[in-house]
Amino acid sequence: MITISVTNFRNNMFTYLEKIEAGETIILERNKKEVARLVPSKQTNWRERMSSKPEILVSAEKLIEPIEDIWEDYL
Repeated sequence: MITISVTNFRNNMFTYLEKIEAGETIILERNKKEVARLVPSKQTNWRERMSSKPEILVSAEKLIEPIEDIWEDYL
């Protein structure tokens, strides 16, 4: 974790952005008070999320139960 002034960050922004990309956290201070934290963004693998199988929350018997039985109570 690196603590720097806002002015220092402004003057060397690209250097600090490279450090953030490498996984470093940077704290920005103005007048010795913390004003911001710059942290690396979390990259999500959308292909993994899209290929994951949904979890079935009902039993197999309930899943194949005829729908007519369910609707009889509502008619």
